[in-house]
Amino acid sequence: MNASFLDLCEAVAARHGIPALQVATVGPAGTLAAAWGCGGDDRFRIASITKPLTASLALQVLDLEAATGLWPDDVRVRHLLSHTSGYDGELGDLARFGDGDDALGALAAELPRARRHLGVDIVWSYANTGYWLAGHLAAAAAGTTYEDALAERVLRPAGLEATGFGEPTVPGTGPGASGAPYPRARRPSGGLVSTAADVLRFAQWHLAEPAWAAMRSPRGRPVRGVYGLGLAGERVGGVEVWGHGGSYGGYESSLLLVPSVGAALVALTNSGRGGRALDELEDAWLESVLGVGRPVAATVAVSAAALAAVAGTYANSTLTATVAPGGAGLVVAVEAPAGRFEVTARPIGRSRFEVVGGDEHGDRFDFPRSGFARLGGRLAARVG
Repeated sequence: MNASFLDLCEAVAARHGIPALQVATVGPAGTLAAAWGCGGDDRFRIASITKPLTASLALQVLDLEAATGLWPDDVRVRHLLSHTSGYDGELGDLARFGDGDDALGALAAELPRARRHLGVDIVWSYANTGYWLAGHLAAAAAGTTYEDALAERVLRPAGLEATGFGEPTVPGTGPGASGAPYPRARRPSGGLVSTAADVLRFAQWHLAEPAWAAMRSPRGRPVRGVYGLGLAGERVGGVEVWGHGGSYGGYESSLLLVPSVGAALVALTNSGRGGRALDELEDAWLESVLGVGRPVAATVAVSAAALAAVAGTYANSTLTATVAPGGAGLVVAVEAPAGRFEVTARPIGRSRFEVVGGDEHGDRFDFPRSGFARLGGRLAARVG
């Protein structure tokens, strides 16, 4: 990280209205951490960056080929960690399970009623449900709570002193912001709070331990790139880049790893509109490390008949989306718990689209099989 990148961080935070930003990097030039609008020891929700930590725990105490005992026997532990189980990703408001040590077990008892869209390994679909089940199984195998198992086998060995399941010290802002406590039953999928410097220590621990290379073996194919076990992968300039983002309650976060050069970036924001700022920082950092940023997908020509064929209404447990031809390709009106919004998307493949403009700019969705859309990384079945 050099002075120009630090200047860019400050400028990006101001341009996107990010109240607080922490950034930490490691690479050939060394390690550095900086903060704007907060202190370096302030803690943010890191949301789904929790997933690679949960996967690190699961790899130590579970057999990847073992059945879960709660879902059909074709679903194995590896399917939970790679989002390839075929199950829907949510199960309502998990605050109903309370904050006792039995919360995760009570949730697990209800997981058999989660909707199953497809069989295993057919379509990658982001599923928090799988991480809740993996956390429950790991806790049972360790003979303790999920939190204690994670602390013993991941947080302490990685030297993470500021990471835990307490409350953040900077408030979330913007879309989705809420001061409500994070439901305990959700913790394996996204409950941790931390600092950028502490998450960077996890990244260094991950890069230094050969055992974690298994997490970077492709097992599923999202709309963009590949997914291993708790980490998403892509190629930038022919080099493998892995990582995970996080979004919850008015916080957006990013973790990127370039294993071949031992480099990592962590960026944390306290804004529900932090995604576009993080995209800018990621691209600038990748260019500084690799000499090239992410390629821009070209717009492709798609016939009116092909656009009409995917038009309709799609739904899963958390959203309903109406898709229609229009604008640069498709217009999608989404009804979700946070409210209603509409996006326009351009075609970047016969059935793949990229959002143009707004808070969701650059997000991708597709129609991987007849009767299904994949929106926000999650399958939604056609209902009309």
